[in-house]
Amino acid sequence: MPTQEERLDTVEFDLRQFKTETVRAYQDMALEITVIKGLAEDSIRRLSTLSDTMEKRFDGVDRRFERVDTRLDTMDTRLDRVDTRLDTMDTHLGTMDTHLGTMDTHLGTMDTRLDRVEDMLAQILERLPEKP
Repeated sequence: MPTQEERLDTVEFDLRQFKTETVRAYQDMALEITVIKGLAEDSIRRLSTLSDTMEKRFDGVDRRFERVDTRLDTMDTRLDRVDTRLDTMDTHLGTMDTHLGTMDTHLGTMDTRLDRVEDMLAQILERLPEKP
């Protein structure tokens, strides 16, 4: 059986070995946590930069949409004016169609009257004596 001195030496040796392994494990863990912290900070910094970039791009897109909306509003106004003018022209053309219809009726009546006058002249010419 080992003596008390040997047992004490064994316990002291095991304790030193345990301390050494514990310190080494703690240092490894501290190093890994430091690396993870650095990676997390870098990720946060990159995400912040990405967020700023996206915000600027969205602002640019918003400004473009506002310009497009302004242009479309202007085009809507112009198209409304064109619609109004075309409606006016339709009204005028309808009025002209009505007048032309009336003129066709009058010309038809005049054709009928001229045909009667021609018939009458032909009858008068038939009654006149012929020239010697």
